[in-house]
Amino acid sequence: MYVIIVGANNLTKSLVEWYSEYENEITIIEKKLDKCLYFDQLFGPICQNGDACDIETQKLAGMNRADVLITTTKSDKDNFLISLIAKTKFNVGKVINTVNNSIFTSTFSNFGIESIINLESLILKSIEKETAVLAPWTVTELNTNPKKNIMAIRIDNESKVIGKTIENLKLPRDTSIILIIRSNGMTDIPSKEKTIHPNDELLILTEEQNMNKMLEYIL
Repeated sequence: MYVIIVGANNLTKSLVEWYSEYENEITIIEKKLDKCLYFDQLFGPICQNGDACDIETQKLAGMNRADVLITTTKSDKDNFLISLIAKTKFNVGKVINTVNNSIFTSTFSNFGIESIINLESLILKSIEKETAVLAPWTVTELNTNPKKNIMAIRIDNESKVIGKTIENLKLPRDTSIILIIRSNGMTDIPSKEKTIHPNDELLILTEEQNMNKMLEYIL
């Protein structure tokens, strides 16, 4: 699988380390030359120096053959433009964004672009709530129509979903797992073959009206 990540930061480093374990091909697009050189020193020649808002930069990075694009910059406007170009000009099938301001969520969704709200912040909140996650809790509420929530749920030893893959979970409609935090603290990006284990913590995006049904199924 060919993965392009826009932006060179701590989240990018974690993503590269994770994707590299499974022998995926990875390219980072980063404006700042010093950051590119740093990542090249860490991982070998991996960084394309340039502005990902520019079509030519995306072309040089091989966006036309990318399976996944992940944008991690601090500018939601840049993330949106980058994603829109990748989606419309290069037909990238899977486009994922870290969204810094939740008001941009509907904009991304309207163009078929998946979004993860402030991923690093969610992880930090999860760690801070370590003593409280024995019961499900709401990480954030999204101002969407219909209203959606991101829930954090700790999987205990009696959960009905232990041993199931993401693909085999029978979650309610418009409900999806957006992040798995393993018992050792490592984060795992969900894919259909990933398995749920005891003491995993799941971040789940669901419509408010489906919350009780989702909790009943998982717990």
